[in-house]
Amino acid sequence: MTLRFLYILGALLALLLSAAPMAPPDAQAAAPAEISPVLSGIHAWTNEIYTRVAIYTGGEVHWQADTVLADPARKLPPRIFVDIRGAGIQSDILHNPVGVNNGLLRQVRAGRYSKDTVRVVIDLERSSTFRVFALPDPYRIIIDIDGEGEIPAPREEAAPATEAAAPPAKEPPPAVPEEQGPFLSSAPSTPLPSLRQNRIRVMIDPGHGGKDPGAIGPTGLKEKDVVLEIGRMVRERLSRHEAYEVRMTRESDVFIPLEERTAMANRSRADIFVSLHINASRNRKAKGISTFVFSRGASNQEDLELAARENGVPVARLKGVKFIIDDMFTGARKNESLRLAKTMNDAICRSVTMGYGRQENLGLKQAPFFVLVGARMTSVLVEASFISNAQEEARLRDEAYLARIADGVAEAVRYYGQNGSFTRHGL
Repeated sequence: MTLRFLYILGALLALLLSAAPMAPPDAQAAAPAEISPVLSGIHAWTNEIYTRVAIYTGGEVHWQADTVLADPARKLPPRIFVDIRGAGIQSDILHNPVGVNNGLLRQVRAGRYSKDTVRVVIDLERSSTFRVFALPDPYRIIIDIDGEGEIPAPREEAAPATEAAAPPAKEPPPAVPEEQGPFLSSAPSTPLPSLRQNRIRVMIDPGHGGKDPGAIGPTGLKEKDVVLEIGRMVRERLSRHEAYEVRMTRESDVFIPLEERTAMANRSRADIFVSLHINASRNRKAKGISTFVFSRGASNQEDLELAARENGVPVARLKGVKFIIDDMFTGARKNESLRLAKTMNDAICRSVTMGYGRQENLGLKQAPFFVLVGARMTSVLVEASFISNAQEEARLRDEAYLARIADGVAEAVRYYGQNGSFTRHGL
């Protein structure tokens, strides 16, 4: 065997080895670890006739909700429970029960029901209707609970808001699987709204805020800043009239989850809920004003993309969301919402046209906006102008232009307040 032959053989072997796929020595470590969903937070917003509970799992899970009747013999109240399969649970939630004691709910608890199932249990003071649905990114399960019958007076022994995190009084442990493990953490509550006489309560919701800027215009104008200014203007205009009590979901540049905004309106027993937004489009020439009501679907792809952007989810995820809506609270309310939306859209366009020439009226529309899901009152979402359009972005920097939009919103609310047939909670 000559040296030349050995050299050629070595070269061929080297070539074959270099062509063969080889896994790096740390390939297993480099592969992304699969993260299992973990029940990491439970928040509640409540008054004596309504409670919204949000369960955060950090990832999509399989869940099932059901009820258990009261068992007077064992001193067990009626319960709503949600079984979450394939999820873990943080120890601080597992070992920190929280009492609600608001006349509707006693407490919310969470624990291990089986090896692969976490059960969240809501102990009720009385039988109540409820609905459950899930929202993605971040994945959370929402339970809306509505009391039936007469509204009970607030109980004197109910814990004040500052003591919301204190554990409830101990009761004999029930011997049923769902009662395994203690309970949860809850969002801080605010004082319950006082009863008012013949006043219409309006909740103004400036969209986005904080870490969520919303849509951004060609020169950097942020939707969150524009709608906050409009919201303040609307509040000022409506507050001139004694017939209106106006509240805002946010009064500064802070982030508030969509489910909390709706819960704030429900908890305060608002009669009208107006969510303020500014539109955007890939078509930089798009312009105009539109007003939406909630719907399970959208009439066209552009409106679906808009709803996905406002919801903070991809369009594909939005199409997969399943809403379980109780018609008892959406049928009549939707008709009233359609009336308000039409009135508001026309009023804004008319107001803007008076100061800036003919305004494109894109009309009344419907789309699946998360912020409107579960609203118990007349509710609409306004998309006032396109921040993606250079001309309209420039107008949105003009305080006089924002004032025109606010004038239209306030005019529509006043007109509807005088002519609407909605039920005013607490009147």
